[in-house]
Amino acid sequence: MTRRDFAHAAAALDSARALGMPRVAAEESALMLMLYAGYPAALEALRVLHGAWPGRASRTREGAPAAWVKRGNALCSQVYGSSFARLIEAVKTLHPDMAQWMIEHGYGRVLSRPGMTVRERELVTVAALSALGWERQLVSHLLGARRVGASLDEVQASLAAGLARTDPAAERIALHAWKRLTEAEGAGAKRAARPARASAARGRAPRARPARPRTP
Repeated sequence: MTRRDFAHAAAALDSARALGMPRVAAEESALMLMLYAGYPAALEALRVLHGAWPGRASRTREGAPAAWVKRGNALCSQVYGSSFARLIEAVKTLHPDMAQWMIEHGYGRVLSRPGMTVRERELVTVAALSALGWERQLVSHLLGARRVGASLDEVQASLAAGLARTDPAAERIALHAWKRLTEAEGAGAKRAARPARASAARGRAPRARPARPRTP
């Protein structure tokens, strides 16, 4: 949907439905697009969903702004780990209201909703940002997806899904982001290996670049 390919989006919904994905997960994925591609993308995604997978969404009890801030801080710190404090200060430097909106609305009201796990939401975020070509944010959420428990294979698959039917510029950005992730993980593995005097970093080495899916 970030590329406005409605037919492909409808086909993807058909496949997800056949695989047993609950409709609420599709609803939540569409709502998340508001954060990354704006209200028009979210509205059109919901319109495609209603056409391809008829159903009625339920109103969610979201709570009040104070609850959103509490949930937002908890979730954002989970995604960003030790970088959380630096993130907040950096965004406040850009504009203090943006920092407030990011926590209260983005993480507290949208991304903390029920219907999907944190891991699933981070994987959707990776796919959306790779399609849109926002490298700085994509790197952050590649790392975030790993922090909340996504495997390298899952992250790679989400990155590749976002690259399907996209343009060469977005692909170059996504591949560079993937390289930054693997370099960060390699450095982290080396630091962890030193105290234990390990001869190699833990786990298998990640592939050099995400496999781009074949398009029909």
